[in-house]
Amino acid sequence: IKTYWTRKDPNSLYYFKDENYIIRVILNSSHLILGANVNPNIIYVSYHSIKDLGAPAKDKIELYKCFKQLNLDATLHLIQDEKDIDGKMIKSLEHGMRMTDKALFRKELPLMLEKLKDKKSPMKANSISYPCKNKVFKFKDEGDQFKLEIV
Repeated sequence: IKTYWTRKDPNSLYYFKDENYIIRVILNSSHLILGANVNPNIIYVSYHSIKDLGAPAKDKIELYKCFKQLNLDATLHLIQDEKDIDGKMIKSLEHGMRMTDKALFRKELPLMLEKLKDKKSPMKANSISYPCKNKVFKFKDEGDQFKLEIV
């Protein structure tokens, strides 16, 4: 699929430019700080297979260390081996672990709602903008959609 994110020849229409790379860098400290300042009450929960070849676990571990340094509520569940496969929520050790959203929400949403029940969101607008070289990626919540505007 050719998208903004496709990495190809620089002469191609769909070249993955530096700006498009910067928005995707998981450990971009300026973007992590920006997000933490916009809303420090966000709760981060991830499940990641230690055997994921598509997205190395070391990157996710470093991300969660950054979240902790920013005093964010962040929990990383590292799925180590076959004994962690429950067949309901986690079905594989491959990328994505073939997790089901329904089981994930059933497990994590009540915990998140309990943590958030007495907190007020400091967000003033339903958008966040990330500068990336000569582009700004603005993510906005509009009605029932999450939209991306690139300026």
